[in-house]
Amino acid sequence: MPTKQTLVLKLTTRPLPRNFTVRELDALMGKCNCEKYQGGRGSGIGYRHVPTGRAIQFDAPHPGKELYLYQVKAVIAFLTEIGEI
Repeated sequence: MPTKQTLVLKLTTRPLPRNFTVRELDALMGKCNCEKYQGGRGSGIGYRHVPTGRAIQFDAPHPGKELYLYQVKAVIAFLTEIGEI
């Protein structure tokens, strides 16, 4: 299992990664004190930062498992906001 530092490094490399998977996101968010929940519609996923109660939510990528670039940017902004990166 990759460390938090390894996952953050992969997420924030330039140019932004096009191969950051939902599985890697789940692992990173777990290491950042976030809980996963099913959001809104059927394919929605969300993460709630337990200490602050802040949340991020978006549709799961499909048919593939790699996050779209707008999702990568949103995750970076969210983790920066809550002080995890």
